[in-house]
Amino acid sequence: MEVLPPDAGDELILAAVRRWVALLAADDVDAAVQFLLPRADVTAESLRARIARYEPGEPLRQEPARITPAETAGGPFDPLQEVFRRDDGSVSSVDFALPVNGEWSELVAFFDVVPVPDGLALALRDAYVA
Repeated sequence: MEVLPPDAGDELILAAVRRWVALLAADDVDAAVQFLLPRADVTAESLRARIARYEPGEPLRQEPARITPAETAGGPFDPLQEVFRRDDGSVSSVDFALPVNGEWSELVAFFDVVPVPDGLALALRDAYVA
């Protein structure tokens, strides 16, 4: 599990999510699951299934969904990459659009940011078309 500093800023948190996306883009789904806070309902198989169920619609490329690097994503959509904070300034969650087939998609990964010993960890809450 990747542990972020307890006072991690938005850019550091988004950089961690991009590292997670890079693992998916490299088809290292096992490592992507290990990157996250362990949860019984998030396995390599369940994550693969969530991605495989996504069917890109127009105007995106019409081909089976494959996560691709965030750094090279383009396409008609602006990337959703948002960190949410509580009233006290602490981080609560992150919404991050996934790059699919080289384009930003409407498939969004929703993370909770959870306090752990020595810092913060990302917990994948869900991923669906938003």
